[in-house]
Amino acid sequence: MKRGAKKCKATINGLSQIEADVMQIIWKRGKTTVRGVHEEMLANGYIPYTTVMATMTNLSQKGILKQNKSDRAYLYSAVISNTKIANEIVDNVIEKVLGGSPKPIISHLLRLKNEAEVDELIELRNKLNP
Repeated sequence: MKRGAKKCKATINGLSQIEADVMQIIWKRGKTTVRGVHEEMLANGYIPYTTVMATMTNLSQKGILKQNKSDRAYLYSAVISNTKIANEIVDNVIEKVLGGSPKPIISHLLRLKNEAEVDELIELRNKLNP
């Protein structure tokens, strides 16, 4: 890997609320500027532009966002999908909080899901582990 090249961190401990809000907008839009994210966030209440900019810069430094610096305004896009981040967070919780056992999470999910969703989960499990 070239010196200074950014690599997505192997483990993600989670996203703060503002990071999650920013990422939701970017996943929805695909590519956008700080101004685009800021304007959408303003619809939900006041948030300083500099806070959005700092958050997006931090996400870029973590390897979650990609900055395209070819234009006057940086264009940001997600490097990692929402599903991949969720999987990494759950894996991290299983390892660091639950001592490697996924049983409490599976039990929690099964309690929250209706019968059709439970069947979908079982079908998915069977596809993953034939």
